[in-house]
Amino acid sequence: MAFRVYLSYSLDLAESALAWRLQTLATAHGIDMYVPNYGLATSPTASSNQRAIDRADCVLAIITTAANPNVQNELRHAIEKGKLVVPIIRSDMPAAALPAQFPRVFFFSPRDNPGTIETQIVDFLKDQKVAKDKQQVIGALAAVGLGLLVLFSLSNQD
Repeated sequence: MAFRVYLSYSLDLAESALAWRLQTLATAHGIDMYVPNYGLATSPTASSNQRAIDRADCVLAIITTAANPNVQNELRHAIEKGKLVVPIIRSDMPAAALPAQFPRVFFFSPRDNPGTIETQIVDFLKDQKVAKDKQQVIGALAAVGLGLLVLFSLSNQD
C-alpha cells in the first residue's frame, strides 16, 4: 500500500511552485502526494479535500506569515482525525509557539537553496513510508501468528 501525503499550502506563487516540486520529488521516491489545485475554475471543494486528508498517512503544510483559511481548515481537520501533521514554515514567520505542537517542523527561507529543504522533506517522508511498511509487515506477521495459534489449539483439542 502506498504512503499517502496531503500537501496543504497557501496561494502564494512561490509556494505553489514548491508544492508541485515536492509532489514531483515525492512521486519519484514512491510516495503518493495529493496537491489540491486551489484557485482554478475546477478547484477542489472543502469536502473533497477532507476526504483526501482522511485517506492520507501524513499532512504537510507550507505556512508563511499567515496561513490562509484553506490551510487553517485543512490542518484543523487533519489534527481532529489524528493525522501526522508536518509544517513547512518560512523561517522569518513570527510564530514561536506553533512548532511546539508538531512532532517535526521544517523551516525554509526564500534565500536558501530550495533543493536542500526539498531533500530533507522527501527523506523524512521516505522514513515515514518505511515505518508504515514495517507496521504493515508486523501486523501481517501478528495475524499469521494468531492464526497459527488458533489452528494449533484446535488440533490439540482432538
